[in-house]
Amino acid sequence: MTVTRICLNLFLLVLAALPQMTWQDSINSLEVKLLESLLNTYSPSLMPRNGNGPLVVDVKIEMSNVLHVDIMQYTISSVLVLYQSWYAEQLAWNETEFPFTTITVPWGSVWTPSLTVQESTGVGTLKPSSSSSLLHSDGKVEFALSLRIDSNCNFDLLYYPRDSTRCTLSFSSLANTVQLEFNVSIENQILNLKREYLVTDVKVSSLNNLPQPCFVVMVKLENTGMRIVLSVIVPSLALVVADLCGFLIPLKDRLAYMITLLLAYLVFHSSLIGSLPGSSSCNPLLSYYYISLLVLLFLSTIETVLVTKLVTDNSNLWLNCGCQWGKAKATTMLPKDQSNNPEHTKDPGKSDCGTTEESSHLKQASAHVDRLFFFIYFGLVVVFHLLFSAVWLFWKCESGKPPGEDYLDGIKWEQK
Repeated sequence: MTVTRICLNLFLLVLAALPQMTWQDSINSLEVKLLESLLNTYSPSLMPRNGNGPLVVDVKIEMSNVLHVDIMQYTISSVLVLYQSWYAEQLAWNETEFPFTTITVPWGSVWTPSLTVQESTGVGTLKPSSSSSLLHSDGKVEFALSLRIDSNCNFDLLYYPRDSTRCTLSFSSLANTVQLEFNVSIENQILNLKREYLVTDVKVSSLNNLPQPCFVVMVKLENTGMRIVLSVIVPSLALVVADLCGFLIPLKDRLAYMITLLLAYLVFHSSLIGSLPGSSSCNPLLSYYYISLLVLLFLSTIETVLVTKLVTDNSNLWLNCGCQWGKAKATTMLPKDQSNNPEHTKDPGKSDCGTTEESSHLKQASAHVDRLFFFIYFGLVVVFHLLFSAVWLFWKCESGKPPGEDYLDGIKWEQK
């Protein structure tokens, strides 16, 4: 009895599923027939023709990220998605005959725009990451292209680390059998607020008057500069303060201090210049600042050496000449009997040369020279920083533009 009931239930289930299976099979067969009718006479290697006008491809760009900015190699890595759509009359169907609004086909079975990026450092032709295209009954074709592009960027590094640069991505289609036109829009979906370079603006423009129609994406990057300020600029300013404070140290101890400071900055300077990007037209102003600091530190060290030499070396040429002239004059002025008197004849070993009084006068003169040079040096430091600030604020340097970027002149950027 139990076996009979089980068999009866299974029979009823099969009877209930038969209409659904039959309906699904009919749907699948209709879809197969539709694909056969659409693709049998369709060639994916030929661009669709919609009358005598150009084929308009609508491109919606979603900029999702800028992963890496390398100012030493002048490259950036961008991540974006291109949603493309166009109309192909050959791929339209009648919904009364085939009751489908949309169908999905492999991307290689229909024509898709073959795009290249002029600034790309890798393979120029872009291949889709998805494996299908979406067809609508009215002939509309939709296709999504997800990309990560490593491209060149002409960084404007004059004001590094507070530089601002516009990088471009020029998309073009080279394999054109009919006239092509791009209608583009862009959406900024970048959330990279904790990066050194921030994307502050994204714009796009289509250029349809060129032999190969293209659209250009412009990404504006701004350097926050906080890391460079804390690791490079602040230590450099501290070095200037330490150099000025070195004049408070007594001369006998200052020379070792200045030489140590100079050697330390030479090591710091060599690593610093190696970490700065170079440019053929507009080098970073910061590199000139570091070289000027090195010159100032060298001048203060030379002054310390000269003044220390003047104080500690009492047998220099000028002092010897002065002492010998003083002794000869004193001997000449003595009477003849006094000049032969031993009491009035001084031992050469007890000469007045190098006495405490003369050393005191020499130290006072050296202190005056040292003080004078300090004020001169302090004035040079202040004037240099004022001039550097003025150059930073007002000097403009037009970097050379590559000949291949002439097509970017006069672009009217659109932000959508």
